[in-house]
Amino acid sequence: MLLLKKLSSPQQAILLASILGDGEITKCYPGSRRKNNSYREHFGEAQRFYREWKRQQLPSLLYIRQNNLVSRSLPLFTELYPYFYPSDQKDIPFALLPLCNHPLFLLILYLDDGSLIVSKRFTPKQQLIVSPTIALYLQSFPKHSLTLLCEWLNHNFRLHFRIAKTSNGSGYFLRTTRFEDTMQFLNYLTPYVNELPAFSYKLDWQIRMKQIQQDYPHVPILSTKPNRYFSPLEMEQLLNDVSNAVPISEIAHRLNRSTWSIYSKLNAIKKGHGTSP
Repeated sequence: MLLLKKLSSPQQAILLASILGDGEITKCYPGSRRKNNSYREHFGEAQRFYREWKRQQLPSLLYIRQNNLVSRSLPLFTELYPYFYPSDQKDIPFALLPLCNHPLFLLILYLDDGSLIVSKRFTPKQQLIVSPTIALYLQSFPKHSLTLLCEWLNHNFRLHFRIAKTSNGSGYFLRTTRFEDTMQFLNYLTPYVNELPAFSYKLDWQIRMKQIQQDYPHVPILSTKPNRYFSPLEMEQLLNDVSNAVPISEIAHRLNRSTWSIYSKLNAIKKGHGTSP
């Protein structure tokens, strides 16, 4: 994989995730004048800004032609083709996943084929309870491949995806089921909110909550955020306050939490759970 390794780690992550997602490596047919494969990714006009952003990340490889993000015929894509199309059908190139450790791999998979699903229910007091879930709609891949990818994502990025059923494709996709797991995934993508503001509703839960509040201006809206979940900013403040010997009652007041939840989190850290939210 000498040609692929000429790209930076972020570029490798973007390219490999794009091929897994909306992109494809075109096939060289017998008798074709082309000596190498090329890349193609079709998009609608509403998604042009996103493909332009991809092009800017890989300026030596990709360019936009009408409503397609494409490349020239290049040895790189000839090199990659058998990894993604071992039997002329796209599959997950597990031999290449060690090159996909950058969070940009998650970002592209999610923006290409993912969704932030928000379930809603009203309480008897007419409060709206909202619950976020990350879905990666990779149902074009067979179940055994998705299972291995799920295990790899969970191990490599310390995520908690699960296999779920769907009526499309192979019948399975990946999803989170708990609030903490959804936030853990979105935390990886926080650095890219400013680069892709049109996707902020999909990358930032607080922005999504504000949009929901605008849709229901006269309804109290509550998230299913559990007491045990601490955001990265809350963790930073908690650890800083503890190191400065701030009383637990004052820390609880600053974080708008119960003293019990502060003691519980500190106890979890002492037991070796680290500083993970």
